[in-house]
Amino acid sequence: MDTATKTTRISALLPSLLVKELKGISMRENLTQSYIIKRALEFWFQKKLDKDTRALSQINFDDLPSEDDWTLIQSEVK
Repeated sequence: MDTATKTTRISALLPSLLVKELKGISMRENLTQSYIIKRALEFWFQKKLDKDTRALSQINFDDLPSEDDWTLIQSEVK
C-alpha cells in the first residue's frame, strides 16, 4: 500500500484580513503558511466526514422493497 502523501500546488485568492492573520500565526508559531492551511483543510474535511457519517447513519432502510418486489421491478426494467 502506498502511504506517501501526494500533494498539488494550488493558487487561492484569500481576503486580506485572513492573510494578515495567517502571517501572524505563521510568525508566532514558527509554522509555514501552507502547513497552517493544510491543517485547517484537514480539520474541515474531517468535520465534513463526521457530519456525513452521522447523516448516513440516520437513513432508515425499512422502506426498501422485498426480494419479490425487486424481482418484479427488475423484470419490468428489462
